[in-house]
Amino acid sequence: MNSSKAGVLPMQELIALMEAEYITGVPYEDEETSCVNSASIDLPLSSEAYRLEGSFLPGQGEHVRTWIKRVGGTVHNLASPLERGIAYLIRVQGSWSLPSTVYGYANPKSSTGRLNVLSRLLADNVDKFDALTEGWDNGELWVLVRADSFPIIVHEGLALSQLRLFTGKAFLSPYDMEVASKKHGLLFKPDKKKIPFRDIDLWGDAAVVTIAVGKNFGWHCPGTGKPLDLRAKGLWKDYFEPIDVEGDKFLLRKGGFYIASTLERVMVAPHLSAELRAIDYRFGEVQVHRAGYIDSGWGFGENGSVRGRPITLEVTPHEEIFVRNGQAIARLRYEHMVSAPIIPYDKAKSHYTEQDVGAMLSKYLI
Repeated sequence: MNSSKAGVLPMQELIALMEAEYITGVPYEDEETSCVNSASIDLPLSSEAYRLEGSFLPGQGEHVRTWIKRVGGTVHNLASPLERGIAYLIRVQGSWSLPSTVYGYANPKSSTGRLNVLSRLLADNVDKFDALTEGWDNGELWVLVRADSFPIIVHEGLALSQLRLFTGKAFLSPYDMEVASKKHGLLFKPDKKKIPFRDIDLWGDAAVVTIAVGKNFGWHCPGTGKPLDLRAKGLWKDYFEPIDVEGDKFLLRKGGFYIASTLERVMVAPHLSAELRAIDYRFGEVQVHRAGYIDSGWGFGENGSVRGRPITLEVTPHEEIFVRNGQAIARLRYEHMVSAPIIPYDKAKSHYTEQDVGAMLSKYLI
């Protein structure tokens, strides 16, 4: 590893950690079964699962396992659905540890967030969700899972979350962003024309992106009690309905769940990665992206030829709110990679490389 450079660890460095047995019991050698992505590791579920009375966080010096009885945990068989609105604790396969200078953050995978499923990492001695401290070496990882729109059936080996590993902090400054925009581009218009850096709205060290409202606006999930088996395919009509908007505004209903899209096409060059975050409550009480992470090489193709792709938004409004075409909806924060991954996102097998226009449903529904 290039120990002198801060940033996100690419797939070759993640594989090196597995070869050095910091991480064991997780497949990485076979391309078809590997849990390693361009800049993240999938967290495959084990068969050990518990139904809880509510979510929780362990304190520093506490083990997740000791909390199971304290929160009313009962053994759950994965052959049975995870009930809507109920928290479940599922152990992640393998044994996990980190070098002393490496820390991690987790987030739901895109396919998970687009089902309105919340999946959060829990780790011993870590008093926050989705985080591993530098040098973490306690072995067991867990995910806290809650399906909010309909029950789901998960299976051993399936990954609902992914883990990114870092050495130091390496967010792009506005200067870095301007250089990256000049070289390859950061944001593009729907017609694939590059948006000049001077026309990108900045929120601190992040680029503001907007929501696309109009024909083929996206999808609405009305909610149902019918379980979705995540091994099934093609059942989207049972769970989502398409939305077409006449005009340039649309009313989001409080507590609803919508799949929408950014107006801008987003490019993440292979030497970068990015994360989509909420802007500020003053822009509206709306959650816009459960997954959040955007892989290195997204929308890049060969030497930038793809000219970005829209980002799918997982939208849950906490108030009745109209959104208009081009309204600010989220901020995009870029980070340096320690080095470019040997297989950037656009060269890997992915359901979402086909996402060229508009909002796209989870791969579990197509």
